[in-house]
Amino acid sequence: MAGRDLRRSGFLAACLIPGLILYCGLVLVPFARTIQLSFYHFSGVGSNREWVGLENFQDLWSSEQFWWALRNGLTILIVVAPVLLGFSMVMAHAAQGTGRLAKLVRAVYLFPNLISLVAAGLIWRAVYNPSVGLLKGIGISGPANGWLGDVETAFWAFAIAFIWVGAGFYTTLFVAGLAGIPAEVHEACELEGASGWRKYMAITRPLLWPVRRVAAVHTTIAALGVFALVNIMTEGAPSYRTETLLNALYRSMTTEADMGRASAIGVVMMLLTAATSVALWMLYRRNPTEANR
Repeated sequence: MAGRDLRRSGFLAACLIPGLILYCGLVLVPFARTIQLSFYHFSGVGSNREWVGLENFQDLWSSEQFWWALRNGLTILIVVAPVLLGFSMVMAHAAQGTGRLAKLVRAVYLFPNLISLVAAGLIWRAVYNPSVGLLKGIGISGPANGWLGDVETAFWAFAIAFIWVGAGFYTTLFVAGLAGIPAEVHEACELEGASGWRKYMAITRPLLWPVRRVAAVHTTIAALGVFALVNIMTEGAPSYRTETLLNALYRSMTTEADMGRASAIGVVMMLLTAATSVALWMLYRRNPTEANR
């Protein structure tokens, strides 16, 4: 018996150790290295580094670029992402049934996921083009500098593109979740006189809890990791109004050749991600369907 347990332990160790080594090498070591570099001035070339303590973080504190990037990231997380999930939920409900609207929604909602982020960025940049864009073509005139060139409209124009790009994925999640709710549950609810919003709050919303939790985690990662779309559409312009934390990090690392400052931004992103993860854990720690049993 002891020999069998020993062999089982050895087998489990043989399965776990390679993964732990990869995790340490690809996650923990770069994490520690990023924290270390945030206390140095380092160009990324050669081995010359200068210890500066908290100077990189002090520079961020006084940097307009960083504060706009942080503000935009939090706005995407707190405002734009919930709108994205709400819109996707509406689309998922619209895709139910056999009517013409349902068929149309099912035919088109996955289209944004069939193209790359680069292509999506180019499409939306063309849509907003002040000279030959789609909006201009249908008679919707924007600011003189264009929708993406005006400090008042650039971020929200980008936000619309962000929602368009992500809606297909989250709609798919919610469609799958709705399909998993037994029809008998809906029928029983309707027999008791519940319909519309009341049925959604009493039945659909609680039973979609696991799907909503997955969607919340994924959209948080997407919101804090916005880079390619904004880089293609605006590169952070105008006046940092569409700058994101990853975009600021990339600019510090490449254009400014300041690995210390880039690492400091990375540390801030880690702390923000950790705080958001704790908030999500507290929000979704209990399944409402289990709590009512």
